[in-house]
Amino acid sequence: MPNSQKICIIGSGLTALTIAYLLSKFRLQIDIVEQDLNKKKIKPTKLALSKHSLDQLCFYGLKDIKKKSNIVKNIYLHDSYSSISLKQDLHFSVSNKNEALAYIIDGNTLFSDIIKKLKSSKNINIIKKEISSINDNKFFKEIIFKDLKKENYNLIIFASVHNLLFLSKFKLRKVADKSYNEHAYVFNLHHKKIINNSARQFFLKDGPLAFLPVSSTETSVIWSIKNNSMNRKYVASKKCLSEFFNTHFKELFNEIISISEINKFNLNYTFNELKDSKRTLLFGEIANKIHPIAGQGWNMTLRDIFSLIKVIKYSENLGIEIGNDIFIKKYLEETNLNNYTFATLIDGIRKVFDIKLDSYATIRKNVLSHLDKNLFLKKNFINIANKGLFI
Repeated sequence: MPNSQKICIIGSGLTALTIAYLLSKFRLQIDIVEQDLNKKKIKPTKLALSKHSLDQLCFYGLKDIKKKSNIVKNIYLHDSYSSISLKQDLHFSVSNKNEALAYIIDGNTLFSDIIKKLKSSKNINIIKKEISSINDNKFFKEIIFKDLKKENYNLIIFASVHNLLFLSKFKLRKVADKSYNEHAYVFNLHHKKIINNSARQFFLKDGPLAFLPVSSTETSVIWSIKNNSMNRKYVASKKCLSEFFNTHFKELFNEIISISEINKFNLNYTFNELKDSKRTLLFGEIANKIHPIAGQGWNMTLRDIFSLIKVIKYSENLGIEIGNDIFIKKYLEETNLNNYTFATLIDGIRKVFDIKLDSYATIRKNVLSHLDKNLFLKKNFINIANKGLFI
């Protein structure tokens, strides 16, 4: 495979930089088209990494992130349809003390670590220019920048939702496009020191409330609230939030000391494909966006990147050119059906806990109770959350 093959990654967020870093291990020239990496900051989000995702990132050189992450040894589900209860309905745990169900890491920490790695990569070039157009020629994708300079690429990767303007000419097809009519309110609780290695999901009547353990004194919260819910009053101010959590969850956190800035995100389920996928791939939320109910969004993106690596290795072994029709077809075969099935599963789980009938809530609670006793099914759920679906 010739060394002259070039890939362009359009985007400057965590997805784009992770792709660039992991692909830098190959004999490829990689251009990142972005604004200013030194000023770029992602929103203060804590990321849930499956054990498989973290192991793979460590394998490819990001070994420090394990010691910068907090281990999750237990996951508790609470069906709190009628009232908030700390009694779990479903419990997942590790089989021995040295194992982990997942890890929680600060998004900006991971972002900064990858930037440091990129700066020492000799085959990565950062282009701080605006794109004027993207065109086809016989053997490449051609990008014309606003300064009229041109570059040819074997493959273009769109890795930012801000790329939608350019994607219009590629005939973006929305396989799924659904609004949940709710927002996720994301913030961090600072509390007194506790043993903090358990993630919890409370399924409230108007939306799920998740706790992710960041450290012994910090817990990340993702609270999905319907747009017409009375629960919005609790996120109106830090004072209201503090009173709410100290009232209902004092047993978990002992005492809430402070609350970080509250960030708000619109929640929807989207799954996009390109009708014209010639030498072009989508990654991250521009490809698929799912409900945060299971903490799987970033893991789905990482699994796509690992699949891309697999296809590149496959192409190298067979002498297949990066980005040609065989390459694109192979990648889509690796990812599309798995991703759509997995995203539909997450959407289905959200629907199950969104039915507001007392009789149904009773049935659901009984099902969770029986599931909690079925070790075989629980083990399979853990495997799916760890590595995704393999169809």
